[in-house]
Order: sequence, then C-alpha cells, then structure tokens
Amino acid sequence: MKVIFLFLIPFSLFAKSIMPQNTSNASHKENVEIITNSIYEELIKVTKGLTPPKELVEKKTSVNNMSRGKQMIEEMKRRNREKLARMRGINPDEVKSGADIVKAQKEDNKKLIKEIHSKIKTESEWRELAQSEIEALKKQVIADWKEKHQAKIKAWEKEKAKFSKKKDKYSDTTFDLPLILPVDKKEKEKKVEVKVQKEYSIVANAMSIPIRDQKYRPTCAAFAGIRLIEIMLAQNSIDNDLSEQYFYWASKDDCQSSPCSKPGSWVGYGIEYSSEQKSIDIPKESSCPYINYSKEGNETQIPLKKGCAEGVVKVKAYDYIKTLDDVLRALDDNMAVIASMKLTPNFYTSSSLILYKDRNSGDRMDAHAQGHSMTIIGYMKLPQILNEGTVCFIVANSWGQGWGKGGYSCISEKWILNQRQVNPFVIISKLEV
Repeated sequence: MKVIFLFLIPFSLFAKSIMPQNTSNASHKENVEIITNSIYEELIKVTKGLTPPKELVEKKTSVNNMSRGKQMIEEMKRRNREKLARMRGINPDEVKSGADIVKAQKEDNKKLIKEIHSKIKTESEWRELAQSEIEALKKQVIADWKEKHQAKIKAWEKEKAKFSKKKDKYSDTTFDLPLILPVDKKEKEKKVEVKVQKEYSIVANAMSIPIRDQKYRPTCAAFAGIRLIEIMLAQNSIDNDLSEQYFYWASKDDCQSSPCSKPGSWVGYGIEYSSEQKSIDIPKESSCPYINYSKEGNETQIPLKKGCAEGVVKVKAYDYIKTLDDVLRALDDNMAVIASMKLTPNFYTSSSLILYKDRNSGDRMDAHAQGHSMTIIGYMKLPQILNEGTVCFIVANSWGQGWGKGGYSCISEKWILNQRQVNPFVIISKLEV
C-alpha cells in the first residue's frame, strides 16, 4: 500500500513584495492631459488679472500728477527736511528748502535719485516678468485638448453641478484629527527649497485610479490610504479596487471589537495595523463593500462581513515625512503622499486651482480646527508673480468627480503651508501581495 503525504504550504510563502514603478496606462495619460491643461488655463486666467504689489504702485504714484523730475525733487526735499529735523530736534514742517540745504545734502540726493529710479524700474520689471510668465504658460497648453476629451469634460461638468448643490454636507465629514508625531514648527512652515526642474510631475498611474466618493461619512483617511495602495498596485499592473470599509475599521483599534461613536481616524493607524499583520489582510471592495451612510453609535459598522477577512494585499513598509521638500522627493520617486489639512471656504468651491489668497472665497466658512485627508499625486510650477510659492500640489480627493476638476485640484504651496496640520505626511514604499 502506497502512502501519500500532503504538505500544506502556507499562503504567505507565495507572497511577493512590490515597490513603486514608473509605468502608466492610457487612462492615466488621458486624465493627466485634461488636468494639466485645466490648471494651465486657470493659471493664465488668474495671472492676467494681477496688478503689481501695493508697495510698488504706491512708490510710483506717491506724488500725484507730476513730471518724473519734479517727483524726484519733491521726494528729495521731503526726506531731507525730515532728516534735518530729526538731527536738530525740530518739527520737519518748520524746515524750509534752500540752496544751502540742497548743497549740504548733495550726496544724499544722489542716493535718493538712484533709489527712486530703482523703484520705478522694479515695477517695470514686475510687469515684464508677468508677461513672460503668461506667455510661458500659454506655450504649455495643448491646442486641441478640449476637443479630444470633450465627452469626459462634459461628464465632469455634470458631476460638478450636482456636487455644488450638496457640497455643504461634506463639510460635516471633517473631524478633529488625533495628534500624532507632531512635526516641529520650522519643519511645518518650511518652504520649498529644492530646485524644481520639471514644469510638472505626476506619479505614474496615479490618475488611473477612479475618483471615489466617501459620501457623508468621516472616512477621508481610509480613502486616502487605500488610494495610496491602489496606485502602487496599478504601477505593478495589478488592478484591485480595495476596501475602504475595512481600512477604516483597521485604523480605529478602539472600535474593532465594540461599537464606538467618535468619528474619524488617522491614516497612519490603518497603515500600521496592516504592516503588523502576519498575513495579507486588506480585502477587495467586492468582498468588503463600503456603506455610504453612517450607523449611529457604530462608526466602524461592526461586525464586518465575512468577506472582510479575505485579504489580497498588506502594507510592508511605510514612512512619515515632514517637509514639502520631502514630499517633492517622494513624488519624483513615484510615491504618492497623504496630507492632513484644515480646510478653507475656497476648498469647497474650487475648480482646478486652489490659492491661499482666495481662501475665504465661498459661501460657507469652514471650522478651521477640523481636519481632512487627501492624496498628493503630483506638482506643477507656479508663476513667481502669483506669490503663492514655487509649486502647487496636485491632489486627488474623495468627494466624487464633482469636486475640483473631475476630483482633482492643484493646491498652492502657500495654502498648504498655512493649512497643513502638525501631523507628518505619510508614504508607503513597499506592499506584499
């Protein structure tokens, strides 16, 4: 009699690690063309309407309706009188002009003339820079992009019309984010210092992932975390729609075995939970579907379905990064980044560009203490004359295709520096499938 031995090999032995790759598909390339051209067009529009900074205008028009020579002379007289008055301890208005004063202050006058010429030149240079930057932006726009993608653009416009009627509901999904590994004030407010070489850069395959809609639950961190993972899978030619329902549960360890009512979570908790599991844990959306509505007193909506235990991927390596320079380096390495922000009114009404100077534009003031998570997937250089920083960061949101432009927008460096929370940015560098 022949004896047959069966060896059961653990599934985990077949698992493999994957990392970010520089591969993109047709859907990604199509969306990149639409979004980048939309941003360029909006930049041209906002740049055209700019005027020189207030201080430059005031310097040139401080003396009204006088010839250039008279303007300089009057400016010199005024400053000389003030200087002599301070030296002699008398009221400047009591100092009279005269040949003796002009002679005594001859050298100062030369400096003043040079200063006035310099200030007038500064405004002229500003206008030249503005025109050159506008022309440079125009050259970036592809002539027939709207015609090529008109069907998708029209579909997004319909979604935007729907979103505008219900956008106030999304403000109710923001929440107080937990304080996790707070970054130093200097790191939090550090401007971009690395030299940006490209006009724009978008993480490979980041725009091939459909824009999701969290609806009216405080689950933005779960959607941002899952998007990060789906992007990396897509870069490795793995097409998986993963479960935000599971990830939200995984990110709330105090609500996994018993119901709780505290809303929201931090993405780092869900990522950490997955990395600590002995086997692959994050399931597909089809196995553990997201429920659009909240359940009172049961934030994680436990018990989860049996399918939520059917994992297909897990986080193997992740990191917390602190500055915008770190973010740029990650994006250039094809790693998307999760950011946690305090929102402003213009975040709800934006199209393809969000600027700090327009932060209070909109019909609703947001509770600035509240937080929202989104996925940064790229960046684009900004014109200097905007005074909004070196770049804007292209983000994918989780409020459906009606928000921004098809679910995407480019947020200025200045907006992010002022609105980011003290928690670090988050990246994932390795998965196990």
